[in-house]
Amino acid sequence: MASTLRSGDRNIYLIGSERHQITGCKLPSNRQVLSVLFYNLHEVKLSIRKSANLVVRECLIFWEKASIPTRATPHCVEKIMKMYNHWRNLQKSACRRSETQEENERNFISDLNYLFDIAHANALEIIKIEEDRKLLLSQRESGRRGCLMGIDMKLVKRKERVLLKVKEQENRLAKAHQSSKIDDNFMDSSEESSGTEDISD
Repeated sequence: MASTLRSGDRNIYLIGSERHQITGCKLPSNRQVLSVLFYNLHEVKLSIRKSANLVVRECLIFWEKASIPTRATPHCVEKIMKMYNHWRNLQKSACRRSETQEENERNFISDLNYLFDIAHANALEIIKIEEDRKLLLSQRESGRRGCLMGIDMKLVKRKERVLLKVKEQENRLAKAHQSSKIDDNFMDSSEESSGTEDISD
């Protein structure tokens, strides 16, 4: 009788168990990303690129919640592919117990707990809110200090007010443009009618 594998049942070389989704209150780590990638590969039976795309979409939810600008999706996918290929090369050499192999494995394992950093190259300049900037910096540190809180309702309302003001401004400009067209048409027609009156005199 075959049993179905659940998240966490399969142990992946150097990474640990697979996970069906990224959880927690921090931005995703390299370990979380690879754990979900392997779940998508083994359980969902997706190709490596499709798995990477799916993981990136999941990661972007966390980054959007933190209001931190990110790289374009294809760049994020390439970052996952690079991590996967690095893992693959280590796995191929796993039987060789040389000093170099062991050092490479230690370095890989230590990097797993760091942030899967997909922030925009100029994120620190783009971010307006100091709290968001501090969150990104703390998540980049060893141990990924800090966590994502709930949705900042003040910020959401402020953004809504800004959007409303922009729409109102656009409406005023459109009305002003429309009324200036009407005035121009009226002036043109009144000049034409006065010109015809002069001819008839």
